[in-house]
Amino acid sequence: MLCANICVEVPDALILDFASDPESPYEKVLKKLSDPSWPLHTLLCEFVNNLPAEAVDAALADETFTLLYGKNECLARAWFAQWLLLEKASSARLRSISEAGPDGCTMPYTAECLNGIAVDQEGMVRLAEFDDAGGTVAKKGFNFTVCPTTSAPNSTFWLLRSFYEQGVAGHVRARLDPFLWGRSDEFSRLMFKMIVYAQPVNWDGIRQLKEQHHGRMISDGPPGRSELTEFCWEPRDDGIHFACEALPAKERIGFEGARYLHAIYDPDGERIMHLDGALRIYDAESLDRRHREHLRNAGKAGLRRKIFRIDEPVHRDAFSLIAQAFFVWNADLSTYFRQTLPAHP
Repeated sequence: MLCANICVEVPDALILDFASDPESPYEKVLKKLSDPSWPLHTLLCEFVNNLPAEAVDAALADETFTLLYGKNECLARAWFAQWLLLEKASSARLRSISEAGPDGCTMPYTAECLNGIAVDQEGMVRLAEFDDAGGTVAKKGFNFTVCPTTSAPNSTFWLLRSFYEQGVAGHVRARLDPFLWGRSDEFSRLMFKMIVYAQPVNWDGIRQLKEQHHGRMISDGPPGRSELTEFCWEPRDDGIHFACEALPAKERIGFEGARYLHAIYDPDGERIMHLDGALRIYDAESLDRRHREHLRNAGKAGLRRKIFRIDEPVHRDAFSLIAQAFFVWNADLSTYFRQTLPAHP
């Protein structure tokens, strides 16, 4: 459900806690309301009990909530509080990476455990300097996550796994999350199941491209959840460039960015020469301008923050799986990558 259109003051301590918790945040409010030993228990109870009537009405009008819990007002308050805290945590994350300078003088890079780790001008570090910890990376007794690309804190879990599974992690630079990290002995091991597979892209069809091949896909999801996804393949002197962007619904731009992927394919060497993924962070005005142009004509829209980059050649068979992992939960794009690209005359 969407909560941002209901004005509610949220305690910063609760937002930080939700942004920093490695355990699943879903149903967390219900659990913590029943746990008086939790340090923020009193603050959470006061926050939930003081929610306005329109917040309760919004939860009771949510079909998923009523299917699970019926019309219970107490549970409705907890449900609304949970989703609002998730949105606020995601908004805090976007603000943090938007305001971060190019020298890495922000968390987690200023933590003592990362002394000596070089942060590049795009706020990323080499995964080769960390250990694979199964959904996270580890250094000197601390675990770190790759910065999420949606409001779901596990949205880059499969992306990170794809780097290791495809054997390219040693050549990847990635942005670490400013909040979601901590001591390894206190950091819950992440494990999420999902069937991810990738059929080969029709590289012969791509090789034959003589001009741009582009498209647009509009999700038929519920209002406030629908994505607009655009892509373009373009032959250039240095290879065939692929660009793809998944724009969030306008109701979500306060706490979600647009996922943007760029790749350069060398058809003679049959390999991806460059691959990077980023968030494009929009406000209402810039998103409106972006909607007036297709991706191929939009230029450098929004505020761009890199999430990962691979500058070493990548075998083309790994491209589809990494791309699907980056755009996790985008059904239109998964369908596109599992189909063949027709040869262009």
